[in-house]
Amino acid sequence: MWRSIQLVTLYCTIVVAEEGSFLGASRRLRIHHSALSRRIRHLELMVGVALFERHPGGVKAAAAGEHLLAKIRSILTDLDEALNRVEPRGPGKSVQPSIGLDAPLCSCAFLNAVVGSMASDPEIAPFISFLRRLHPAP
Repeated sequence: MWRSIQLVTLYCTIVVAEEGSFLGASRRLRIHHSALSRRIRHLELMVGVALFERHPGGVKAAAAGEHLLAKIRSILTDLDEALNRVEPRGPGKSVQPSIGLDAPLCSCAFLNAVVGSMASDPEIAPFISFLRRLHPAP
């Protein structure tokens, strides 16, 4: 059975595991911790296993989730390597990456400006770079 799981959810899962807490991960990702917690809980419900053991001091990877977390890391690493090997629009041509959305031009310009300013943050820059490769400019 095919499950629709967003790549950003997989990335968030890895950040939670690295940080050891939803609060720390939410700060690093700059999203509200309750939204992050809901995203991870939804993933856990989809795959049918608890990825994390929750406790007052944070979270720890659950024994049942260890294998899945390792696979998620591998998938994201493989995808990143594959995207790095893709020649953009033919040999010798460069592409100015931007976030592509089905939205009015003014909204896209605004989002690209926000993403551009976020890309200067060393903790967020790798994720922004990853998203830009997934959604190149048309």
